[in-house]
Amino acid sequence: MGFFDKFSSTVELTPAIALATSMIYMMSSDGEIADAEMNYLYVNLASIGDPRGLVESASKYSKKQDLEAFQKEANELLNDDQKMTILANLIDLLLADGDADESEQDLFFSFSNAFGVSEEEITPYIDIISVKNDLANLL
Repeated sequence: MGFFDKFSSTVELTPAIALATSMIYMMSSDGEIADAEMNYLYVNLASIGDPRGLVESASKYSKKQDLEAFQKEANELLNDDQKMTILANLIDLLLADGDADESEQDLFFSFSNAFGVSEEEITPYIDIISVKNDLANLL
């Protein structure tokens, strides 16, 4: 072990860190992460652990791994239910502001493809989360 090895910030991917990392990739797809998006992230992560610690670990991980490497590792780590949970959270995040631009959609479908989930399988999730987020119906 070298002297500087103890300062290494290697992060072991876990399902919780995979969720946080996926959401960070999605939030930063437009070049910036808004405060509202960070609040959304912290609220969602609070139910599965320390949100600050998860975001810190996910941020470290995403700086060391490119998207494709992350998606490959996450696909190998996660079971089918965990993959669907992450995809559903990405849909919710994507549709939260009422505008899903093309780059966000492309990124989402790169996740579903990497996880082996077809468009036919994911469409019902997109539909129901779209209804959930259409609060204008209540005005």
